[in-house]
Amino acid sequence: MTGRRLAFIGAGLVAAACVERLQAPGHCPDFCPSGQVTISDTLLTTNIYGDSAFRGYVLAHQSTVMLAALLPGFPPSPSDTLDGRPIFRVNGVGSRFSISTADTSTGAILGADSARLQVWITRHDTATHNLRLALYRLPITIDSTTTFTDLAGSFTDSLLKQVNIDTLLTLPGRKDSVTGDSIVVDSLNQRLVLSLKLIAPAARYLGTDSGTVSYGIRIAADTLASIALGKGSLGPSLQWYLRVDSLGMPVARNPVVLGAPFASFVFTPPPASVDTTLAVGGVPSVQSMLRVNVPSVLKDSARIIRGTLILVPAVPARGAPADSFVVDVRSVLADFGAKSPLDLRVADSTIIHPGSTDTVQIEVTNLMQVWALDATHPTILVLRPRYPVQSFGEIHFYPSRAPALRPALQVTYVRKFPFGQR
Repeated sequence: MTGRRLAFIGAGLVAAACVERLQAPGHCPDFCPSGQVTISDTLLTTNIYGDSAFRGYVLAHQSTVMLAALLPGFPPSPSDTLDGRPIFRVNGVGSRFSISTADTSTGAILGADSARLQVWITRHDTATHNLRLALYRLPITIDSTTTFTDLAGSFTDSLLKQVNIDTLLTLPGRKDSVTGDSIVVDSLNQRLVLSLKLIAPAARYLGTDSGTVSYGIRIAADTLASIALGKGSLGPSLQWYLRVDSLGMPVARNPVVLGAPFASFVFTPPPASVDTTLAVGGVPSVQSMLRVNVPSVLKDSARIIRGTLILVPAVPARGAPADSFVVDVRSVLADFGAKSPLDLRVADSTIIHPGSTDTVQIEVTNLMQVWALDATHPTILVLRPRYPVQSFGEIHFYPSRAPALRPALQVTYVRKFPFGQR
């Protein structure tokens, strides 16, 4: 009986010891830090140096599109008119072709009754009215070195046909029963597929040239005109409707659809030489490099919360009103000047609207946090177009040589917490 009483008393003492005392005040152990988290903000106005611009990273024939434009009053000169003209070459099937699909016998190609040319309009401004497209025959010798001046004569006296895109879109079935031209609207991808019928003598097949032909395109509109034509899988294609000699008798034959192995564009006025401003975009593409002297406090004893690059345009951004473009900011893996390899892991960006003169602020928090984590990483910013040579858009910022308008970095940071300090 005594043992059972003692066990009961012991259990009660243990239960009493486990009761929480919610009314008791908190108690901070001796090892808890006594400091406070402090957020600081600084504007680095003289820490960007050695900034420069380099043109020529992507040329016209290296672009994924062909640019067509007619933009009067193209900045910076109100008297300039930007005139961009796609050019492309389609190789023929040779001087002979199979007489039938039943055997391998061939006959000389006598000529073509007609041909059908298809082009993809991958970007167009829906606000443009009365968009017109004109097709010209060009020399088959065109290549990546051909200039606007070289083709001035061909774009004057070698017109093959014209088509009004807006009118074609309003016709029943979007097909012109008289000319044979038609257009298909790809609403999902915002594209137009234009099919042009070329009749003799526009469809001129010369066996001496192996059937190779070259064409150029000009556009016009009631308002500013700017479109992009596809290349590669969305590039121009041509199908001939040939007459082949079969023992003195012409036979109609339809070869396979032929693509354009060469596609580019020419334009005027020529690109301005790179000056002291920090340029981004344009044709050929230009990008700028900014070296940053990051204070030691931001590298060694702080955590970056936010970083903002502040840039002031030197002139209004160039381009058609609807051709906004994206500027990416990246860092580099090593400093080799214009050929510095980009660090593709992290990027920040902003959208540039043609005609704008507003100060541009680009968040570069991700890039600066990488710098803070790796003391050996070059502290360099590269401004480049995300989609080079896909529009004529170009912007110029004031460089560090302009004291009042130079680039700046606004940084918000927190000093590292002093753990273990009293």
